[in-house]
Amino acid sequence: MKTFHTSAGAAVGTYKRVAIFGAGVSGQAARRLVLSLGLEPCLFDEGGRGDTADFSAASLSGFDVFVFSPGFAIAHPWRVLAQRSGRPCYSELGFAAIHWRGRLLGVTGTNGKTTITSLLSNALNAAGQVAVGAGNIGTPLSDCVLGDGNHAEATAVCEISSFQAELPDGLQLDGLIWSNFAEDHLDRYDSMAEYFASKTQLLSCLRPGAPSVLGVDVITFDPEVSGISRAIVVDEDSDLIDRLAPDSPFSTSPQSANFALAVALWRALDQPVESLIDSANAFQLAAHRLSPVDSWGGVTFWNDSKATNFHAVLAAIDGLDGRVYWIGGGSGKGGDFDAFARSIAPKVEAVFLYGEVAESLAESFMPVHSCVEIRADLAAAVEVATRAALANSPSVVLLSPGFASFDQFSGYAARGKSFISTVFSLKDAHRPK
Repeated sequence: MKTFHTSAGAAVGTYKRVAIFGAGVSGQAARRLVLSLGLEPCLFDEGGRGDTADFSAASLSGFDVFVFSPGFAIAHPWRVLAQRSGRPCYSELGFAAIHWRGRLLGVTGTNGKTTITSLLSNALNAAGQVAVGAGNIGTPLSDCVLGDGNHAEATAVCEISSFQAELPDGLQLDGLIWSNFAEDHLDRYDSMAEYFASKTQLLSCLRPGAPSVLGVDVITFDPEVSGISRAIVVDEDSDLIDRLAPDSPFSTSPQSANFALAVALWRALDQPVESLIDSANAFQLAAHRLSPVDSWGGVTFWNDSKATNFHAVLAAIDGLDGRVYWIGGGSGKGGDFDAFARSIAPKVEAVFLYGEVAESLAESFMPVHSCVEIRADLAAAVEVATRAALANSPSVVLLSPGFASFDQFSGYAARGKSFISTVFSLKDAHRPK
């Protein structure tokens, strides 16, 4: 048996047998951590990749604590059983946080999480500190706990999704950024209020006196959250924007808003401003986040495959100049298609839809836009969008799907790569013979 303590020294329980749910990246990392602690893990996975695919009420008595990967929703039968047992239930992030010895900063929001997490961790390292980016950004905190950087002087900057926030036990945050709030994940949540409530739990994870930085649309959705101690509401660009290099991704919208949020937390933590500015100037956006691919025939091609919700699409379109030929679609996550169509229609020259949601989405666009076309797959949509843009250059072809990628791709990265390769194939085909 082992007694767990939080980084503040408080005992949280004595455990030996740990059930871990999900054999993906998070679950495997949790298993490594459990083994390193001298405990007994059992990995449950419905796809047969774990120790067993069978979990029932009879299994409960065999475990002292339960650790869930983000994919297990609130209503999943295994999670319902575990939570009803009265035994401790953690997300992988929360379980790992118990064993993290340093400072813990959280970053959540509908969009901008990965960028802000990376900027903060880069800037802390630039300031001569030890910092790691963890959580939903791609590196489980469990693996960071097992690394050499797990000590009292280190900082873990954790990107925290709403899925991870649903089980907040174990998290004790020394600061939090909640970047924004917009429609997303309504295939998992019954309402926007339920989605909001999952993120709101992170505010209760703040240590006494720890600062929280909230985007203005968070307050718009629920003004009461601004009453959190030391809450800082950010509704405009930072006064440090003028000190950024012109080619910094944070010098213009939409990234300037993310920079303003980072500045607010940075100042609240009394960190050296120059390190943040230098890191912002040297920053490279994550692959497939609103970046130019190529320009030919008077058409510029932009890849924003990472945009998997409506808010991200609007931010991308608003950040571009010129006539926009927009490509959207993929697999559905719920949401108000009609409202989405009304918000986008006045901003784009033409709409090209593909994938699982194409026909339903077209029904919403056709009453509000005169040029809406459907294609079976992404490559075909890119081809027809390119032809239309070339006929009306100068113009922009933008892939900013607004939906998940899993109808035709393994993830947004594969979708983005497909877009890029199609653009270059079309370029070769349009070269003069």
